[in-house]
This record gives sequence, structure tokens and C-alpha cells, in this order.
Amino acid sequence: MFMHMGRRHHGRRIKRGILKFVVLKVLDEGERHGYDLMRFLHEKGWGAPGPGSVYPVLNALEEEGLVVSRTEGERRVYEITEKGRRHLSEHLAHAGNFFESFFEPEAPGAQAAASADSSVRDAAARLMQAVSQMGASSKPETIERVRELLDRCRKDIYLLLAQE
Repeated sequence: MFMHMGRRHHGRRIKRGILKFVVLKVLDEGERHGYDLMRFLHEKGWGAPGPGSVYPVLNALEEEGLVVSRTEGERRVYEITEKGRRHLSEHLAHAGNFFESFFEPEAPGAQAAASADSSVRDAAARLMQAVSQMGASSKPETIERVRELLDRCRKDIYLLLAQE
């Protein structure tokens, strides 16, 4: 059910099946509204799940009786139910140390590192957008040249990391 995610989470995306358990775990720590959940996940370095991911999960959890919501002003505030706590504890055995590393306090300077990681991920995403422009009509020599550039880039990155 859970995949071991290791200790570095910055820039990773939460898989859809895991998001419901992450939401339950966050709500187990205290009630939150949807935007607050999205902000928390973003601060933890996960590609911030948007409203199209978070709210359907919250609605499904509410339909299952795992969370309840109430309106406060213009926001819906969600909190975990006892049934939700039981459900979460039943599935924690499958989580390994995922929650421990996901919810551990960040080390000093982690925010700056997360920001730097984010800029590198953004650059990599832009690179992949460029690569994705190749298609069936791309010339074989263009495809080969792009592959060579990517291989050289990967090797250069490893060389940089080895020099740290």
C-alpha cells in the first residue's frame, strides 16, 4: 500500500493512494482546512497537490466517515474521526518510516535547501518539456544528438556531485 520514500522528500510527488493516508496523518495532528493542507504539503517539499487532488480526497474521506467537516466563515475545516484514527493506525504498519521522515522537524537551513532544490527541479522540468517536443517525426540524427546531450549532462552532474 505504501512505498518507502526515504528521507529526502523535496520535489517528490505524493502518489494518489498515499495522499489519503497523508491527509489522515496531518489531520490526526490537528484540524485544518483544504488550503492549509496544500500549504503544509508544499512546505514539506512535496509538489503541492492542488485543489483537484486534495478536495476529492477530503470528500472521499468524509464519505467513508474517516473525517468530518464544518464551515468556519468561508472555509471548510476538516478533522479526523475516531474511525479515521483506527483506519490510520491499522495501515501504519505498511508505511515503514514514511511518516516519521515526512513529519520530522526540518533542520536549520532546510528551507533554503528546499528552495534551491525547487529551482533545480524547475530547470529539470523545463528541460523535460523541451525533450518532450520530440516526436515520431523527429529526425533520427536529432534524437541521437539530444540523447548525447542528456547523457553528457547527467555525467557532468555526477562529476559535480562527486566534487562536493
